[in-house]
Amino acid sequence: MSWLENLIENGLPGIALTALFIAATSIVTLVCVRVVNRIMFRLIDRQKQVSSGNATILAFCRYLAIAALYFTGFAVIVSNIPALSAGMNKLMAAGGVLAVVGGLASQEALGSIVSGMMILAFKPFVIGDVVRCVDNDISGVVEEITLRHTAIRTYENKRVIVPNSVMNNSIIENADYGDSRVCAFLEIGVTYESDIARAKELLAQEIARQPDFLDVRTSEQVAAGAPLVQVVVLALAESAVTLRASLWAKDNGTAFSLKCTVQENIKKIYEQEGIEIAYPHVVVVQKGNGSP
Repeated sequence: MSWLENLIENGLPGIALTALFIAATSIVTLVCVRVVNRIMFRLIDRQKQVSSGNATILAFCRYLAIAALYFTGFAVIVSNIPALSAGMNKLMAAGGVLAVVGGLASQEALGSIVSGMMILAFKPFVIGDVVRCVDNDISGVVEEITLRHTAIRTYENKRVIVPNSVMNNSIIENADYGDSRVCAFLEIGVTYESDIARAKELLAQEIARQPDFLDVRTSEQVAAGAPLVQVVVLALAESAVTLRASLWAKDNGTAFSLKCTVQENIKKIYEQEGIEIAYPHVVVVQKGNGSP
């Protein structure tokens, strides 16, 4: 009877608290597992429409996340049971060493996977965008985004495979982010003897009559009389007056084609109008040998 009374007075409150803690930990673990399942299933369904490889990797990550949650809940419960806490501490120490070794061995791969998940979640670029990696000077169209790498198709129709860890840490110039319209600058140098005002007028007229040119003026600018095509004198160089025109187009490819067409046509127009496009001249002065 004395043993039972001692258990009721001293041990029962501790047992009740331990049981309550175990129940609360189990509930929290199950709720976390359910939330992770819901989030991961949404990501997997979204990636199935883009890449089956990404969906498979996400499914594997889901299993790892659930296993980690269950293990964490089990470890917390066992560590609060005095009879089992000593063995659990040794197991956690051994697991920590293995985790460090595995993390160091797969640091780059895991970094690319985490970066890939960040890219897929925040979408700094998507498939079809025209991008340029400023740090590496890689330009092209995004053709594929996986959890490990991003494939960029260059203008020479080559594929550049860039790890997502590099893409996530690089400065990306995205021509299609928010607004796909592109402004290409066309610079032409004419001689100082040419009629600069006429050269600007002809260049603006040639650009304006191109069907691919976009009028980006607002209604307020149109009412204020802003020119359709902006042509300015950019610089007074050593042997030329440099004119700069702004060519607006719907996308990067159209802007490139527009620029090439205008350059070809304006050369013919300037020749007909007597406006000379400047180019370097070399004057050779030859001194004769006079007799004394």
